[in-house]
Amino acid sequence: MKNFTKTLFAMVAMIIALASCSKSDDFSKLAEEQRIKDSIENARIENILKTQAPQLKSFALKNFTNPKLDTAKGIWYDLITEGEDASYSYQFQSNGALVFPTAVTKYKVTLLNGENQGTLVDESKEGTPATFTLDRVIAAWQIAFFPKKMSFQGKDVNVGGLTIKGLKKGSKIKIVAPSYFGYDQTVKDKVPANSPLYSEIEVVSISN
Repeated sequence: MKNFTKTLFAMVAMIIALASCSKSDDFSKLAEEQRIKDSIENARIENILKTQAPQLKSFALKNFTNPKLDTAKGIWYDLITEGEDASYSYQFQSNGALVFPTAVTKYKVTLLNGENQGTLVDESKEGTPATFTLDRVIAAWQIAFFPKKMSFQGKDVNVGGLTIKGLKKGSKIKIVAPSYFGYDQTVKDKVPANSPLYSEIEVVSISN
């Protein structure tokens, strides 16, 4: 009986070990598959930024008074007015997630390329600014609104915005962004897939 028990325990241990190896193998396989997917996606994004860069640069240099480039994202911008510094303070939640404020803006968005260059695709109505929360806008706008860095638990955290302070009440900015930071491969109303976009934004107010 003792020998049988020892044999049984040995078999159970072997099964557990094999199961662990199997789970480990599955995890390694999934991790490798994800790594390949990420590599392919990163290559796609890099190609978009590289391909669209000359057009964005040409547009910015011709149409912006003080053009600046965020080299990491390929976004050109012209901060016309900084806005009222005390009007809003960008924050983190206690768990480290960003707080997405509500912004009231006057804005205009046009296409940058193709036969429809300069075509208006969206704008606020005259005399009626648009209200939205920043988690519901395209990435290019989020990047434009949030500051470069924010403080969390006494440490500076790179957020990835375009400007040092971010957009505040009274801020005015022009941005021209690669399609990846717009609607990317998705067709959205008047916006064809893979369309870089030009935006003019004026912040009327901003709050939580």
